[in-house]
Amino acid sequence: MLKRTPIWLFVSALALMPTLMLSTSTGGSKAYYILLLGSLVLILMMPGSQRAIQRQDRLLCAAFALPLLAAIVSAAANHVWSDVNFERGFRLALGAPLMLLAMQYIGQERLRHALWGVILAGVVSTACVVALIFPDFTERPLTPAFNAVTYGNLMLLMAVIALFSIPIPLLPNARLDKAVKLLTTTATFIGFILTQTRSGWIALPIFIVLALVLFTRMRHPLRLGAALLCLLLGVLALGSLNPTLRDRAELILSETSECMTDNATADTSICVRLQLWRSSLEMAARHPLTGVGSGAAFQQSLREAQQRGEVSEYVASNYGEPHNDLIEAVAVNGALGAIALLLLYFVPAGVFLRRLVTLQAMPLRAAAAMGAATCLGFAIFGQTELMFRGMRTVGFYVVLVMLFAALSSARPARPHTGAQDPGAA
Repeated sequence: MLKRTPIWLFVSALALMPTLMLSTSTGGSKAYYILLLGSLVLILMMPGSQRAIQRQDRLLCAAFALPLLAAIVSAAANHVWSDVNFERGFRLALGAPLMLLAMQYIGQERLRHALWGVILAGVVSTACVVALIFPDFTERPLTPAFNAVTYGNLMLLMAVIALFSIPIPLLPNARLDKAVKLLTTTATFIGFILTQTRSGWIALPIFIVLALVLFTRMRHPLRLGAALLCLLLGVLALGSLNPTLRDRAELILSETSECMTDNATADTSICVRLQLWRSSLEMAARHPLTGVGSGAAFQQSLREAQQRGEVSEYVASNYGEPHNDLIEAVAVNGALGAIALLLLYFVPAGVFLRRLVTLQAMPLRAAAAMGAATCLGFAIFGQTELMFRGMRTVGFYVVLVMLFAALSSARPARPHTGAQDPGAA
């Protein structure tokens, strides 16, 4: 009983983290540190023979250490200490191996119940969005904890994970289990539409491909392609029913055209991003290997760009990041930072995609699809929004990737030692 208590406390904290992320400004970080502490406790409870990362997961953990290495190199080269860079790096480098070890020790039978947290987060976030804009559903919500773009992106990810979790049973009644997950997916996707977030739609084709691979196993590629096209057209038609979202989509073309031809420093949503991206890439060109080193140096470079007429006064005064994770990495930490970020996305994505294609058991494949959706989703979301702006989303990424790595692992059984599996009832 005493051994099971820390396990269930850990799983409970894991389940609460998504809801805390989407409903409070500090709950996500607190949950991350509780999970980090819980991981240490569980590691101390392990037999010594289990305190090792599985060989198949070592590359994954190594990828999570690279952003810290890039931050150290950039700081040494620029003689600048960036608290944000180092905290982000430490969250990734320390959190990944500790949480993966703890989750492997818990076992998949217990760990899968953390997926209730995704379902709860979808329901709570949708209720929050509806409450904020009711009764005028054309209004854009001022969401808590995050701006509407990040909030909408995370809602879309929760909807996708809820859908992909269908092959992993959480309730004794299979029909009820499936119904709960489908209803949650539908409600959360509608909530995502109500946030009027444009960037999330870019990731939808990837999510649809993953869904088709998961549920059809690609036995008929032509049918898969036709199904993908039909689903994509159906989703786009659903989104077009929201007139405000449709208008915002049309603004992308008009604002881009204005910024590229008539007014390169217009203070519109799209042109602000283009100004930030141009200036950030110029910083990277001046410091290609190690970047400018810190957010303060980034802001100073923006002010200098404003004096040269390259960005507007509004941009120079109100932005300290480029609204793009990859461009931010190359501007602040140089090529090393960009490579580290790309590996942070695509090393685990590659692990998950390989498991999705090669494994036979549907629960393992479902977890692999959820992991791939998380990694690729963050990679796509991060092209139009700084998803790793705050430490909360950094910690959330660590937790989700390690959770799905543990749930999708087809590990060989350890030799019997006579000790009871901690995940056993």
